[in-house]
Amino acid sequence: MPVQLKPGGMGPAGPGGTPVEFAESMAARMEEALNELLDDDGLRTLPTDDNSRENRDRRRLFVAIARGIVRHLEERAEAVTIQVPDVAGSTRPVHPTLVIDGTPWP
Repeated sequence: MPVQLKPGGMGPAGPGGTPVEFAESMAARMEEALNELLDDDGLRTLPTDDNSRENRDRRRLFVAIARGIVRHLEERAEAVTIQVPDVAGSTRPVHPTLVIDGTPWP
């Protein structure tokens, strides 16, 4: 079964941990990446273990961005391909290339 993109969701407001709709999503990965960048610069990272209004306000932006990215990719699916090199008989690892509009990425 193919893996599906999970842009993310907000889940219900209120106390508790991270909503299931947000966990393990593209938006959650954006939140993790932001915390990595903050930490790299010696700045205080943002809390991620609750469903506070402050966290929801930040997560709303990540969910909106992730949903926009997924919609954009779905609408332009023909622009994205994966090229797999022909390695028949080789024991070398296969490294597929993401191609967007005919250009290898990155």
